[in-house]
Amino acid sequence: MKILVYEDTGYKNLYPLNLLRASYDIRFGPNTILQRIECIINNKYEISLHCRNSLVSYLKELYKYKINSISNDDYILLNGRVIFTEDSIKYLISKKEKNSCYIFNNEIVAAYITKDKIQNVKEKIENGDNVFDGDFFEMLKSKSISLKDNFNIRVINCAWDIIDHMIHGGLDDDLNYFLNLKENKKLQRIKNRDSFIEHKRIHISKNVNVLPEVVLDASAGKIIIEENTTIEPFTYIKGPVYIGKNCLIKSGSKVYGPCVIGENSKVAGEIAESVFHSYVNKQHDGFVGHSYICPFVNLGADTVTSDLKNNYSKISTIMKGEAVDTGMQFLGSIIGDHSKTSINTMLNTGTLIGIFANIFGGGFPSKEIESFTWNEAGKKPEKYDIEKAIETAKIVMDRRGIKVSDAYEKLVRSYGE
Repeated sequence: MKILVYEDTGYKNLYPLNLLRASYDIRFGPNTILQRIECIINNKYEISLHCRNSLVSYLKELYKYKINSISNDDYILLNGRVIFTEDSIKYLISKKEKNSCYIFNNEIVAAYITKDKIQNVKEKIENGDNVFDGDFFEMLKSKSISLKDNFNIRVINCAWDIIDHMIHGGLDDDLNYFLNLKENKKLQRIKNRDSFIEHKRIHISKNVNVLPEVVLDASAGKIIIEENTTIEPFTYIKGPVYIGKNCLIKSGSKVYGPCVIGENSKVAGEIAESVFHSYVNKQHDGFVGHSYICPFVNLGADTVTSDLKNNYSKISTIMKGEAVDTGMQFLGSIIGDHSKTSINTMLNTGTLIGIFANIFGGGFPSKEIESFTWNEAGKKPEKYDIEKAIETAKIVMDRRGIKVSDAYEKLVRSYGE
């Protein structure tokens, strides 16, 4: 038996988090969805990946796995929009029923397909129309098995579900799972200082540099800080918080958990209940709350995200010109890769920003900012020239030691041309 992690039609609603990555490469805590699956499988079963055709070349650069290619074997299919727990995957493996799909809250979250039916799956993922949907599983004549409401998984239906998962205990669970992994036993409990609160719940790599006058407060949740990260003086960090490798938390920063700051990020100012995927640049004052920030985003000095309406009502956003009720009382901004704000930028509650967007000028811009646009507050957006956008991306990524590959450039161009 083998494992196939797949994308389904629901990927469209995760905009803009997965424009330049597969849905299962979205970070929800210390790990991405796929990294969590890898940890649970622990090399016991061969993993293959399925994705939209536009991502195939780029994913082949990132992974040694088979991409949109499988063999004639029995397969468990795992939906790439689902945050699985160890218990849930063990259940699916142990209780598998031939040619069955598993339903949770009206969503297909997994399936078990035997090798006598796998040819249909092979044809689906190797042809042009390759995204899974309910009609495809029905065509396989798959038996439907409903999972109980308390089945311990989280389906990510839209970008802000990541924030909701994190603030409702998800990050606590994720940090506990992360610490229990064998490879993370190297993380040490930090030696006590007067400025450390509940220091036994603070775990760091050996080469983390926590400078004097830093307050680490783990009274409300664990704090994990990975290798080669520096925490400068007069910083306050309140858990639960995860800070990845090679990060810089600048002097005077205030980080209020639950919060995730992914690897190679440089941050300052006030950050609360947010996810910084990786390679995020926020090196000045300004507030970011209940937000998701994708790689290579640069937030100008004093950029502020509103995350609560004055009347405390539920926040709506705009997607493809249509108002969408998020059901969230607290929600800041969702910002796609390579987008940038200028100094003193103000972002309204529930702002959705695509990739390679530039936002500047006084006042609030629109709550929906399209990819590859220049957006001056109060004026009509202008198109961002694709050649200039790629030229800037190459400069930005080269500064971080990353070369823009042909596959990555082709993927970027597919959205900008």
